[in-house]
Amino acid sequence: MLTRLLTLVLMSFGALVAAGTSPAAADPTCTPPAVIQWHSDGTYSCVVIDDGGDDGDDGDDGGGGTSEPTCQLWGQFTYCVGTTACHDIPWHPPMALPPGPKPNPDSEPRARECDYGVPGGYGPYVVTYYWSGDEPQPPTLYEQALTAIGQIDLTIPSLETSPDGRTLVFLPVWFWLDGGAGDRTGSSAFGLVATAVLDHVDVDPGDGSPSFACPWLTTAEQAEEECSYSYDHDSEDGTTTWHGKPAHLASVTATWTLSFTINGTPVVIPNAPATLTSEASTAPVRVDEQGSVVTEVG
Repeated sequence: MLTRLLTLVLMSFGALVAAGTSPAAADPTCTPPAVIQWHSDGTYSCVVIDDGGDDGDDGDDGGGGTSEPTCQLWGQFTYCVGTTACHDIPWHPPMALPPGPKPNPDSEPRARECDYGVPGGYGPYVVTYYWSGDEPQPPTLYEQALTAIGQIDLTIPSLETSPDGRTLVFLPVWFWLDGGAGDRTGSSAFGLVATAVLDHVDVDPGDGSPSFACPWLTTAEQAEEECSYSYDHDSEDGTTTWHGKPAHLASVTATWTLSFTINGTPVVIPNAPATLTSEASTAPVRVDEQGSVVTEVG
């Protein structure tokens, strides 16, 4: 998207002070379309960002089933404008006044800072100036939805089993998660909130059999009644190990159903994902034939 970054002027605060002028009192030197790029050493540049023009893509059809924001959010950058992470900052000198006349007498200068560089680095951070009452176009609802989804914590607790680590063929194994479940939420910077309501948990026993659904369980007693599985062969062909011996790698994923609200009002956002699925939580399960139980570990 970023096809040209033209540096126009490089000015340091030291030069301003040497000239007997403080940065706050200096005349703005970054006039549109140039904007300020701050540097880690306290200096700044006036830069022009050319994104190659408007390609006509409003973002509403971008990705459909993805659950990721359109940009990488980090630090103070809280929302996406296309593929760029941005946030609002106070306007102050030596920033340029917004272009054009005030839309009304009470309008004040505002600024939006966006990160066109490597997330977590030193930019370039590019500032867009505008008058209050003449705010720049906000991200589309689709982009806001992906931003909100990207703020949802999808981590799940560790997978627990009983028997723990080693079992016998045809002996039921219980599966549960070491922690509580619950709805998950994430909010964009424009009032849109994504809510993820737990739908189900899928257990893959790791022996090639199909996965099966269970509730989110947090104790062995619950799992004994609602989430158990019996292996019908040993784990000599397993994909992991338990104390150096072949084992099946059992795993659990959780799936949530997504919904969206704006200022508390439910909304439907075309092409936004309908569900979210966590990364897998895993545990090794060593399975022995009853006639070949190993009594020593090591």
